[in-house]
Amino acid sequence: MVVNKGENIGFTLQLIKSDGVNVEKSATVTYRIFDNTGIVELVSEQTAIYNETTKSYINSLVPTVSWIDQEVGSYLIVWSVSNTDDDFNDTYTEDLQVSIDKVKIDKILGLVHQNILIDETVYDDYGNLASAKLKIFHDSSKTELISTYQITSVSSEAGKFTTWEQVEI
Repeated sequence: MVVNKGENIGFTLQLIKSDGVNVEKSATVTYRIFDNTGIVELVSEQTAIYNETTKSYINSLVPTVSWIDQEVGSYLIVWSVSNTDDDFNDTYTEDLQVSIDKVKIDKILGLVHQNILIDETVYDDYGNLASAKLKIFHDSSKTELISTYQITSVSSEAGKFTTWEQVEI
């Protein structure tokens, strides 16, 4: 599973019985998150609840509450299963990759003027920029637009802005 750092993480585990058709509904299912060695526990035991709609055990982890020191990296989710009607394993392990959202990084790079285009410029009576569009692109070929910002400014004299606003549109 791959998630973006700081965003809520949705957990799902489905327990299909040995007949291959029916799903276990009455098990006790919990999970914990460990470092990539499986030794250091980073998130203590959390309970997943059976959801009839999805036919699986689900939970949502809020990192700002349950995993405050979350970092980009590789982790292990260890599921524990008990009180089942069928012969399920006691534990299941799943990889978890925490990454940084590429679009957010590209926006940040654009806002520091990497791969941008400023157009639709309008200047005031002092020769200062009064408005424009700032477009951020994925790379220098400018074929993949990531985001557009409207720039609006007010100035009091040449070279002096009283306000500058840059809003994503």
